Amino acid sequence: MARRILFVEMAFGFGGSIVSLYQLVQGLDRTAYEPVVLFYRPNAYLPRFEALGVRVVVLYPPAQGAAEPQRRRAALPPDEGRRLPSSLRRELAGFLAVARQLRAHGGRLSRAIRAERPDLLHLNDMLVGNREGIVAARFAGIPCVSHVRAFERLSRLDRWLTHYVGAFIYISRAIAVAHERQGVPARRGTVIYNALDPQEFAAGDRPAARAAWGLGPADQVVGITGRLVAWKGHKLFLEALARLAQTHAHLRGLIVGDVESTEPDYRRELEVLAAQLGIAGRVIFTGHCADMAGLLPALDVLAHCSLQPEPFGRVLIEGMAAGVPVVGAHAGAVPEIIADGETGLLVPPADAAALAAAVGRLLDEPALAEAIRTAALARVREAFSIEAHVHQVQAVYDRLLG
Repeated sequence: MARRILFVEMAFGFGGSIVSLYQLVQGLDRTAYEPVVLFYRPNAYLPRFEALGVRVVVLYPPAQGAAEPQRRRAALPPDEGRRLPSSLRRELAGFLAVARQLRAHGGRLSRAIRAERPDLLHLNDMLVGNREGIVAARFAGIPCVSHVRAFERLSRLDRWLTHYVGAFIYISRAIAVAHERQGVPARRGTVIYNALDPQEFAAGDRPAARAAWGLGPADQVVGITGRLVAWKGHKLFLEALARLAQTHAHLRGLIVGDVESTEPDYRRELEVLAAQLGIAGRVIFTGHCADMAGLLPALDVLAHCSLQPEPFGRVLIEGMAAGVPVVGAHAGAVPEIIADGETGLLVPPADAAALAAAVGRLLDEPALAEAIRTAALARVREAFSIEAHVHQVQAVYDRLLG
């Protein structure tokens, strides 16, 4: 009889965590595991799961007219806060935040678990965002998996909660090391890289992709893909383009992605900066792209410009699978994906001059670009296949369920 896995997804909208979850659910051995996906809120990706024949539950459906309680920063009473040492204030504020989180979501999630009766709970993101899931699984008497997809700082209470997590799945070695440095034993976790289907990205039509954005055969096109949030380094990308534009007459830039609700004015800031740098006419903002496999062939180079350490970097493996040479910021998990000079080029983070130089090399040295394309595609097929990803995750389930 198949074991039931309840996947808990908290994301607002479209993102890498949902794509990875979809690929995992799609690839699961249904004779061994029955997936049920629980979204905290309605999500545009939800119909794709339903199309797989998967039961989908929404914790806060709009039809009920009940909005999800907001996660607010905890605060101590002013007088009490002034009398306490700063370290103790932080600890107490953290405990209050957790208490509010559990009170806001724990009861409803526990009721959903009782209704669905899963054998295992798979929390599809960081521990600190899924504390109520860990507690609910504990009360339900079932094991839980924490699929850690971002760097996080664990409080004392979080470190205590780790004892009730059956297993951690880390999307990169960089994430695993960050947890280990905070006291989580290495034996508790497994590094399982995000994955993709190389065939999905291998069939791109370059002329059609370029024509869709008014790009000509002579244009040298550099792109950056992902959510429009400041830490992804779009301003750095524009600064590097401005440097390259001085020596590359046919240079064009594609900024692929949409704004987040947390930074609604960010695209406008980028448009203003492009104008100030004198490259507004060279830059295209595509907005959200639902078909990355169809768009990526338009590029000659894909630039990864994150200013903070990247937890993984799905855009990199997508570019590599599409045959686009990549340049990545040398931080976080990026060196786990790119071997410098072999499967891509690495540059120091937040260095516009170094980024421009690396992109310029790939534009000006066709032999180097072709060698990197070939090696990168082989690397994707070897290390980031969906089949290997699903097999490794199922091995974690097998270990926990016996």
